[in-house]
Amino acid sequence: MHFEIKKIGSYNGHKDSVYHISEGPEAGKLLSAGGDGYLVQWKSPDEGVPIAKVNHPIYAFEYIRDSDTLWVGENSEGIHKISPSAKKVETSLHLGKVSIFQITTLGEYTYVANSLGYLHVIKDQTFTKHVQVSHKSLRSIAINKTKKEMAIGTSDHQIYILDLDTLKIKYTLEGHSNSVFSVCYVNDLLLSAGRDAKIRLWDIKLEYLPITEIPAHNYAINHLLPIESKGLLATCSMDKSIKLWNLDDMRLLKVIDKGKYASHGTSVNKLWWNETSETLFSASDDRTISEWKLF
Repeated sequence: MHFEIKKIGSYNGHKDSVYHISEGPEAGKLLSAGGDGYLVQWKSPDEGVPIAKVNHPIYAFEYIRDSDTLWVGENSEGIHKISPSAKKVETSLHLGKVSIFQITTLGEYTYVANSLGYLHVIKDQTFTKHVQVSHKSLRSIAINKTKKEMAIGTSDHQIYILDLDTLKIKYTLEGHSNSVFSVCYVNDLLLSAGRDAKIRLWDIKLEYLPITEIPAHNYAINHLLPIESKGLLATCSMDKSIKLWNLDDMRLLKVIDKGKYASHGTSVNKLWWNETSETLFSASDDRTISEWKLF
């Protein structure tokens, strides 16, 4: 695979670390949030439009296109349902002084992971379940619709596999030596990574038998992003780098860093692949978001 790495945009405007990015209400356009409490829809690198402002940092949000619903987790407050068009909070579901690390939606259910180890389930704008999975933070969620299972990475160094219907724990995966910040399903594998700077692969067909462990970064890995249309896995880290791996055999193919590509100067927290433009976005503690052409 021939790479031609080039930074084609730098999105500036956030006043604190940028923690989460994804596609927003405008198809193919970036939505971002971070430590300044702003949720920003970007029309271009030079034009960002605030959708909402909350009082505390935002670590996670989830936009649901079918219902034009935006769920936002506010550190120390709870969950807000925001109308992107009206740019206002419509509903708030309070959880007390906890941090929200991930929000994921499947069908009519929205799943919320918090810093006290609870998984909260929202349906019809109200909580329907509160399940304690761990006594430490739930950091990441991945859903396997085929197997009807949910993987949750936690700060107790474990990964819990839950039955999606009952939310009961089916398997507990041990192997990481520190917090698990990111999990994702790819084909018949579960991939996981976190503070120990290693990527681990688990075989789903063999009841999550561990396959291999890869020393992948120098410091904590914050996010795993499969780009299946290109056969790639993108990873980002507290070591300031972005790495691109071959999904088939997990060979390291490319490193995007500050020295060679003028990448971020501090921790890279989140990645998003824009299928429309076929570009990779990266968000950082340096308060910026970069857009990358890879090929």
